[in-house]
Amino acid sequence: MTTSLKPLPPVPAPAGSRSASVPRSDASVPRRAASVTLPGVAVPDLTTPPAGTGLDDPASIADPAASVALDAASVPPGSASVAPEDGPGRKTKITLGVFAVLGGIAMGIAGFYLSFGNLSKAGHTVFGFTEDDAQIFAFAVDVSIITCLVVDLFMAAIRTGWPLLRLLAHLLTGASIYFNAAANGAILDHLNKAAAHALMPALFVIITEAGRRVLVHQAALPADHDVIPAHRWLLALGTTWRIFKAMKLWELGYGEAMDQQRDRAIFDAWNAYKAELLAADLEEGSEEALARLPERLAPFGLTVDEALALPDRMAREELRREMEADRRARELELDKERAAHQAQKERLAHRKEMAALTADLTATEGVAGAHARGAIAEAEALAQAQVRTATALSDATESLDAAEAKRRATEALARAAEAEAEGAEAERAATEARRLAAEAEAEENRLRRRAAEDEAARARAVQAAAEAEQRAAEARRLAAEAERAALEAEDEAKLSGPERAARKVARLILARGGDVNTVPLDEVGELLRLKPATASERRHQAAELIAAGYRG
Repeated sequence: MTTSLKPLPPVPAPAGSRSASVPRSDASVPRRAASVTLPGVAVPDLTTPPAGTGLDDPASIADPAASVALDAASVPPGSASVAPEDGPGRKTKITLGVFAVLGGIAMGIAGFYLSFGNLSKAGHTVFGFTEDDAQIFAFAVDVSIITCLVVDLFMAAIRTGWPLLRLLAHLLTGASIYFNAAANGAILDHLNKAAAHALMPALFVIITEAGRRVLVHQAALPADHDVIPAHRWLLALGTTWRIFKAMKLWELGYGEAMDQQRDRAIFDAWNAYKAELLAADLEEGSEEALARLPERLAPFGLTVDEALALPDRMAREELRREMEADRRARELELDKERAAHQAQKERLAHRKEMAALTADLTATEGVAGAHARGAIAEAEALAQAQVRTATALSDATESLDAAEAKRRATEALARAAEAEAEGAEAERAATEARRLAAEAEAEENRLRRRAAEDEAARARAVQAAAEAEQRAAEARRLAAEAERAALEAEDEAKLSGPERAARKVARLILARGGDVNTVPLDEVGELLRLKPATASERRHQAAELIAAGYRG
């Protein structure tokens, strides 16, 4: 069985917010279970309140949006909250902000002043710089911290954040604290002085980080959502390492990698639950079996209602997947038919092209025959002229010239005979070419008729398939509506697992004509995943329901 868990609909973000998500730390938004999408596991529709809780009555809900359960996995830290603002007013915020900025500037100036002096002293007395170089060293350390923090904020503003910059700024801050503490000698020998000199750099970095968070929030800049929280390394080192590995190998964000890890964990837990039911010979959907679900799925943030509604959700998802698989199978069959038709059209087009080439060859040979006949006629005319000339010369004189003329006339007659023979051969070739052209034309006409017949048959087949598809879709829609109505009626009636199973078998018997014998025990056991004895009991209960007037 393969079941997908549909994610919850997103909650609209307030004006000025970058994201529609809600921070995990917001106490005004109830934390709900994470929605996942994985094979074999389904999570119920969290937007529909369970029956009997009082929330399923629309009149009892003043604001529908307030009843939507928010997905905790999709809520990155640092994003804007959707809770109604009930804090201090705008003037109060501006006043506090002004004082915070003034205090931060004063603290920064004091910190830089003291740090510059301490770092200059430490650079000269401890680290061996000259007096001039020590001042440059002090200036470089303090400016590097500010530069790294500013560049980090700028890269976040253009959506190309690089966590290494903040890490470098913190390392430089640690180095600055050490340099300040070492300005008066060994740190362990003067802990009070070391702490006093280290105080201002630490406070400056803390104030800078607080200002950065304010800017990120107000400007709706991307916060550090794709950074694994430090506490997760402490609480779950093994799974956190797998998440980190997936993020680096496949270039995934922390939220996406976290969802994949949770999907696999819930999938394994669901398979273990089904194996546990099979080993304990429990029927899926029974009260005892359902009682195990909340504890099994509690580590993944599912509430009791969500865990108990899981089997019904899986049944609906299975029906949807079967309908989708059937649709894909029909589309594949139509694609195969289209491919076969296209191949046949290409073959017919090739044969048509060959017939056209044959007709062109025949026409060319006919032209050659006509030229040959013209040459024969010209040769005969020339020979007759020569004969007449020779006769005239013979009558006039018996000179050597006349004899030569007769010889040439005889040769011309021989050449004319040869040309006549060649013309006859060309005529026979032309006749054969015309016959082949006629056959090719007849074949082309036959192919055209056959192609037209095939096209008409294909059109009729496509129309019949479309009509059958429409009828099948209507039948599936009616069956799905009937199944959904039956499931909703069972939900409203709060039927137990065995009662739901008996009604499911009853609907199967009614779909096959109402005869109990048409549904064998093996099919009932496979449908409900029961042993033969339990399957026989469910079929008997289904028969009693039908006899009592149950019609699905």
